[in-house]
Amino acid sequence: MTDEAGKGPEQYSIDEVIRVPIELEDENGVAHVKAIFWRIKNPASVGPRGLNPDDTLELRGNGEAKTRAVVETTLKVNYQHAPGTYVCVAIQVYDALDNTTQIRNPEPYKVLKISANGDEDKRPGARFLSWR
Repeated sequence: MTDEAGKGPEQYSIDEVIRVPIELEDENGVAHVKAIFWRIKNPASVGPRGLNPDDTLELRGNGEAKTRAVVETTLKVNYQHAPGTYVCVAIQVYDALDNTTQIRNPEPYKVLKISANGDEDKRPGARFLSWR
C-alpha cells in the first residue's frame, strides 16, 4: 500500500517521533485532534478484515482553537508498538466547545510503517545472549 503521494509509507523505528500534520477547519475552533491508525494484518486483504484494531497508533495534537489550523499530530514510537504497516482509519476532532467529529477513512490514505530494527535490543528487562 502506498501513501497519498504514490510512494511507499514513511518508516519509523523505536524512539523516533512520528509527525503527521493535518489541515482542519471548524467554525467553533479546532481543539484536540487524534489520528487513529490500525495495523494492516494482511496487505492482500482489502477492507476491514485486513486491519488489526488491537494494534493501534494514536497520534495527538492541538489546533489551539483556531478556526482553520494545521495540527501536527505526534507519537513517540516505543517497544510496545507492533512492527508493521499502519493506515489511518479515523481522525477525531474536538472543537473549542468540546463537540466531537469523527472523520472515518480519510482520503487520500495516510500510511506509516514501524520497523522492527533494533526493537529487541531496546526492550527493558533481561535479554538472552547465548547458551553456555
